[in-house]
Amino acid sequence: MLTLFLVEKLTDAPVIEVEGDEAHHAIKVLRINLGEEILISDGSGNWVRAKVENIEKKSLSAKVLERGFQDERTPRLIVVQGLPKSDRVKEAIEILVESGVDLIIPWESERSISKWQKDSLAKWQNAALAATKQSRRFRAPEIIDQLSLSQLLEIESDTGAIVVMHESAKVKLSEVVSTKFAGLSEIIIVIGPEGGLTDNELALLEGAGAHVLGLGPEVFRSAHAGGAALSAISALIGRW
Repeated sequence: MLTLFLVEKLTDAPVIEVEGDEAHHAIKVLRINLGEEILISDGSGNWVRAKVENIEKKSLSAKVLERGFQDERTPRLIVVQGLPKSDRVKEAIEILVESGVDLIIPWESERSISKWQKDSLAKWQNAALAATKQSRRFRAPEIIDQLSLSQLLEIESDTGAIVVMHESAKVKLSEVVSTKFAGLSEIIIVIGPEGGLTDNELALLEGAGAHVLGLGPEVFRSAHAGGAALSAISALIGRW
């Protein structure tokens, strides 16, 4: 498997320059060699396979061997993630990105222990970019600033569905989600914090037409539940 590097813009030039932190990681950490093939992407679907032909102290250049473009997938998989404990944030984001999430919406729910800070968005985005490279994705997931529950419910469309993962749900995920969901524009997956959702939050979500579903008899950590839900839904709609 070739190593993926992200650049801000992928030009049409026959030789691509990789600079900054990405070049430092390639040269100093991964010890990339001349003649080695790598992948380069702009995180927006454009990508190239290229051969490294020059290495400087703070940059490298690679000759393009192949170009491609990864289309956006439908339905769009959105995870509303109740803020996990601070030491679990990176873990949660990594699992979501590796599991194919398209958009992550941080949510400071009523029982969230952690609080959204001024620098939280940048930290979440940096973690997502690192996970994008690790999982060889050519499209980095979008992360927006945290929203309130009322704001979250406003983004739901007539051609989308909301599924809420809840340990006390009486209905299994597999009893609701099927290949029919593949025709939707988006599937919004709501994950509560470690303390779970409050009765008020569940009532608001159900009032908006959300399906409250269970993943099984085992109870997942908040940081792990989103990845499990994404995996199950991807299989049920035929994406996997």
